[in-house]
Amino acid sequence: MVDFSLSEEQLELQKKARDFVNNEAKPYIAELDKKHNPEESVSNFLMRRSSEIGFRTMSIPKEYGGGGVEDPITAVIVAEELGVGDVTLSSIPLNGRKFYHLMNSEITPKETKDKWLKAFCADPDFLIAIAMTEPDSGGDNILPYDSTNAGIKTTAIKKGNSYILNGKKHYIGHGGIAKLYCMFVRTDPTKGMSEGTSLFLIPEGHQGLKFGKIHDKLGLRLLRNQEIILDNCEVPKEWMLGPENHAIAAMRAGVRSDGILNAARCLGVARRAFEEITEFCRKRIQGGKPIIEHQAIACELADMYITIKAMRSLVWNVAWSSENESPDPKQVPGAMAFCTENAFTIAHKAAELAGGRGVMKDEPFEKLVRDAFSIKHLDGGNYIKRFKVANALRDLGKNPNTSFEPPIG
Repeated sequence: MVDFSLSEEQLELQKKARDFVNNEAKPYIAELDKKHNPEESVSNFLMRRSSEIGFRTMSIPKEYGGGGVEDPITAVIVAEELGVGDVTLSSIPLNGRKFYHLMNSEITPKETKDKWLKAFCADPDFLIAIAMTEPDSGGDNILPYDSTNAGIKTTAIKKGNSYILNGKKHYIGHGGIAKLYCMFVRTDPTKGMSEGTSLFLIPEGHQGLKFGKIHDKLGLRLLRNQEIILDNCEVPKEWMLGPENHAIAAMRAGVRSDGILNAARCLGVARRAFEEITEFCRKRIQGGKPIIEHQAIACELADMYITIKAMRSLVWNVAWSSENESPDPKQVPGAMAFCTENAFTIAHKAAELAGGRGVMKDEPFEKLVRDAFSIKHLDGGNYIKRFKVANALRDLGKNPNTSFEPPIG
């Protein structure tokens, strides 16, 4: 039987994350979100404190200097708690987890793994940026649409023992502040994405690695997204991660289950909206009594509670399954689609129930609506996630792991 009672270690990490959010992060987050210049919305303080407490390196093994917490249930518990503070705050442990899984794939040489994972753990400001999205290739990269005229256009031309990279990336998380860039490029333009894409690790400051505009977003204001420009950027062949032309398959194998942390971040946003509006409804008097005692509003709050419980059950179930069952390509995108849609529904309803305060900048509700709406657009957006589920359903019968029946025994 599956047992979701939390261990002492999980309870301790949950409390650490909750205390950090409530006692330290919330005041900074509210002010950073209001900055008009997106360059001023990133906090070195929050990054440093996340590193000091251990969240950034939590999922990296102790042999490299990390926390050694590989268990996905623990990861989603921490992601939810940090997401209550800000959905971007919970991207910090996700960054370390993705990096470890990318480095831990079978394609990574031991010396490369040792070098970068130890560097990541030793530097409290170390973040990676995964650079895939381009002005003319977004959703095509995620599915992918495997055509020679679709997907990544950034080129990598071989020159002796080096490659010359040219092109532009945009919407790249941690662009301009990352210490290492995981750069996806087209090494064989005669093939589709699956057989023509390679991955290079490029350290900050390398010649030819330049940056364009910082994107000014509706929500997720604390996450810096910036253009990356590769201008005759020459990189040695040793910086290529894995075999030439097969980066997409290698990446998917390494980070397949990490998307569940995005679903957990949505759960944090939904919970914050529910907690804020429930407290508001207890205190707000209309019609001679607290509005929580009005049946229409009470039913709305009950629906929020039920939905959040369903979201958490799904997130924990998928997190557990990712470690204990055969991979199922429907589970993670399905959970992400469900949680992102419902997080927005709950945040939106909370703002409506707050009346005029729901649109005021000095109240929490409008920020939660912006963040919940913005997270729907991550990882290709929710239509792409549904396409992934639909593709797996189409293959029912061909692959036993795509079944929607519960396991027997």
